[in-house]
Amino acid sequence: QRPGEPRKLTFFYSMKSSDEPAWRARSLNDWKHEVLQIWRETGPVLDQIRSHDDLVFAQYTHHTVAYPAQGRIAHLGDSHHATSPQLGQGANTALLDAAAVADALARKTDLTGALNAYEQARWRHVWIYQTASWAFTPLYQSDSRILPWIRDRIAAPLSRVPPMPRILAKLVAGEFVDPGVS
Repeated sequence: QRPGEPRKLTFFYSMKSSDEPAWRARSLNDWKHEVLQIWRETGPVLDQIRSHDDLVFAQYTHHTVAYPAQGRIAHLGDSHHATSPQLGQGANTALLDAAAVADALARKTDLTGALNAYEQARWRHVWIYQTASWAFTPLYQSDSRILPWIRDRIAAPLSRVPPMPRILAKLVAGEFVDPGVS
């Protein structure tokens, strides 16, 4: 935040893409009321939303490029490994990709060798986080009645039993496995 500028935040409200037309057709005030029932503290944020078009509908997909280095191009971030935002690792992994490319370019004398080193440095970390995203997303975005129950009644209590808090902190910090950068 720059001095004198208002504070800003990003507000996410998750819905299926197939539900967007119905959401746009309903009263914005009804939707705001629903959000307030979930999280009362969003009131000041919701007050700033005057129309459906004040919000941007964003979609995501889950994919991993088989070869993140192709010719003279290195795929980083979502172009390499897009995931659901549930773990909050998109920006972190993109920055780790950039650091791995920089490390590889500093260590190797040729571009092909550097890009191969980048692939080797990042594959394990990317695989772990792609797998975690694939596994956890249905707990948060699913029509299942069983998965939310498992999340709330089993996984949530277990997350507070040592050593789980430390493991989960490492997962969210991007340090669950070696990120492949020095």
